[in-house]
Amino acid sequence: MNNKALKYHFVSFFILATLFFIITTLSTHLASPTRYTIDKTAPVYTHTAYRIDDTESLTLKEFLSEPKKLIEQPFEYIEWDLAAKDYWLKLDLENRQSKAIDLFIHFDNPMVDYLTLFELDADQKLIKKTRLGDKVTGLNLFQYSTPHALLTLQANEQTTLVVKIDTVGISKTPIKIYGKNEFQHLIRSQVGIWGIFIGVLIMAALYNLVLFFGIRDRVYLIYIGYIISALLLMGSVLGFGFYLWPLSWQLFFNEHVVFSNYAIAFFTVAFCTMFLRYHKDNCRLYKLSISFLALLFSFSLISFFMLEYHSSKIFFALMVPLYILCICMIYKKLVSGFRWAKFYVMSWVPLIIGAAVQPLELTGFIPYSFATRHLFLIAILCEIVLMAMALADRVRYQREKALYHATHSQQTKLLNQAMLKQAYMRMINEHRNANLCLLKIEQFNALMSILNPTQSSHIITTVAKSLEHQLSKQRQFISLESSLDTAPKVADLGNGILAFVSTKIQPQDELNEELNTLCKQLPKQYQISGLDLQLYYRFSITEPVENDGFDSWLQRGYLGLSQKHQNTDTTAPHIDMDLSLAVSLQHAIRSNSLAIYLQPIVNLRTGTIVGAEALLRWPSADKHLDIEQLILLAERTGLINELSLWVIEKACQTVAKLNQQGYYDHTISVNLSAKNLAIPKLIEKIENSILKHGVSAAQLKFELTEFALIKNHTDMVRFVNELNKLGSQVILDDFGTGYSSLNYLVNYSFSTIKVDKSFILDLTNNETHQVIVKTAIDMAHNLDMNITVEGIEDQTTEQLLIKMGADQGQGFYYSKAIPFDEYLSLIATHSK
Repeated sequence: MNNKALKYHFVSFFILATLFFIITTLSTHLASPTRYTIDKTAPVYTHTAYRIDDTESLTLKEFLSEPKKLIEQPFEYIEWDLAAKDYWLKLDLENRQSKAIDLFIHFDNPMVDYLTLFELDADQKLIKKTRLGDKVTGLNLFQYSTPHALLTLQANEQTTLVVKIDTVGISKTPIKIYGKNEFQHLIRSQVGIWGIFIGVLIMAALYNLVLFFGIRDRVYLIYIGYIISALLLMGSVLGFGFYLWPLSWQLFFNEHVVFSNYAIAFFTVAFCTMFLRYHKDNCRLYKLSISFLALLFSFSLISFFMLEYHSSKIFFALMVPLYILCICMIYKKLVSGFRWAKFYVMSWVPLIIGAAVQPLELTGFIPYSFATRHLFLIAILCEIVLMAMALADRVRYQREKALYHATHSQQTKLLNQAMLKQAYMRMINEHRNANLCLLKIEQFNALMSILNPTQSSHIITTVAKSLEHQLSKQRQFISLESSLDTAPKVADLGNGILAFVSTKIQPQDELNEELNTLCKQLPKQYQISGLDLQLYYRFSITEPVENDGFDSWLQRGYLGLSQKHQNTDTTAPHIDMDLSLAVSLQHAIRSNSLAIYLQPIVNLRTGTIVGAEALLRWPSADKHLDIEQLILLAERTGLINELSLWVIEKACQTVAKLNQQGYYDHTISVNLSAKNLAIPKLIEKIENSILKHGVSAAQLKFELTEFALIKNHTDMVRFVNELNKLGSQVILDDFGTGYSSLNYLVNYSFSTIKVDKSFILDLTNNETHQVIVKTAIDMAHNLDMNITVEGIEDQTTEQLLIKMGADQGQGFYYSKAIPFDEYLSLIATHSK
């Protein structure tokens, strides 16, 4: 972590400590007022007893006349239940001091339907009757939100209070008696917490509404729905809802408080689903969550027509699968690496604690206090704050993700052209010169036709990783993204092209040498699905130009690549092949399952067979397999070099077999492509194969197409000269189909020209082709070259070519390509 980031982290921790100090100070002023009830602050003594009426028919007179049926215990031991019952509570008060005292009796359940307070004198005669509850009309907001009654107890006076609780909802009603000051402190603490809760939730809702209008993400609306549901629920449970809504509305919310529970549960599941982006996955958990949301919605509507104590039991039963579902969704995302889910996971901790404490307090497992009474409210407050942090973290992550996608390749996750441009602009601002270096994986577009996107991307990342390792050893190659610890130096420009930048001022020859060395260190093979792909590279260097723009800088780099080697990927014919066929081909090469068939070449003057062209065949493969497409597949997968070496080896072996039969003047022609030049020490390997089988180099001929010459003129001239020095003859194949045939005849030392069959198939009927062929024959003879004509299919064409002076012929008129044994029989027949 850099110093700047560390400084900001220190500031954030300081702010957090300050806020924590404020919260702690506020908490001390809002200390639990339930610790200061009248029995602890004044000489007022109480005695409690209660009775539960399952019949709901008990009257005050009957209650007072049957004292033996009372349970003489504190009210904390009452077994409150969600059922149709009346609860009668008796409270005897005795003021043992010599002055009167005002007492406030607080009934901490603003959702109770009917609460009747009977005040009796020492003779059990009714003095005063007070009615409270949300079904009672005529009360003020304070009495609805905080049910209470004022009682003045004279000096040394005894009085009896009887409380009747009749409700269809939560029946538990903690009763606390306070002095005037203590009651005021209770109200102050209660209103303070309510104000904080309401203020935070309203601000959170407004802020997220602004975010929704800015981002248009539905999850913010669901979050606002959760906040409003929390206000509805806690407004009914704690009573502050009477100050948020019109009185008739809040009375309605109290009557149907279970609906508010369903609402907050509904938005909890919906938020979990949307926040964790399950709606994008459409997986089983998403479908399950949608079904569960429909179930919650259905039961929430049913709750309007059920008694509260029945619908509450159904709701609490549904909470178990709700928690299980949400935990499963959270867990699945966590294990899949959802970085921004941590705050959301933390938000469930206070919710689970608060949701557990509330029913435990209502059922009496946890003693009632001001803190436990408001713990669920605090838990929701903490949860909403953490959820807001989770949403903010989600926005930050999405922003970083958008920035990452803008600066990185989607497939390879490497830096892209945008980061290369950024580095270029940085160097311009710093007035630094730089050389753009582009490295291309040869025939990458061709490879993509048989590999899936993942496999193609993995090839690039493998090469880029190796290149990155080599560049890291040299400081002249700059980092394109210096803000990261990894400081990558390589960018992916697509189509198998990688870019990096050198800032060292040096002659281009030196940089060329360095890049050549780098290329030699890169992977030569890539193994995939059992196939060893051969990888070859080319590079270009673009020097800086004054007042040059990035686009021009990059364009000149691309031009350098195309000038170094003409890119033919886009002109190659389409083939419908897959990787399994390439794997089978490689296995066939290595298991010697391929074969070379021989098509005879005939001396047109004598009619004898003087040689043959070696043509590849795959006897065990599908009979409909096109050999030309097979050759193209080999080129695209890098198998062409391995295949060509196999053919050369088999050709030498065939020449040796012919020599054993006494045909020492017989020659075998082998086809080579421009890609074969990439075979390391190719001439040396040809010579080794010739020596291995003990044949003469003159018996091995090599056919090169004009297209191969176009691709790499300089290297091909050197290659032809080396073959001639070895003693082998070189044939210019497919003569007439290229672009610069006459130029090639001057620059290359060819022994023979082979006229393409496209000029021969209709030779007898096409006068133009007759002129072309005759001209080629005369030109070859004048240049002291032989000429071979392929595509002869009838005697008339043969006689016409003999008349024109052609030296050798090849075609179906003599024979198609046949196995070696049949070829021997054919030679013997022609020799007789």
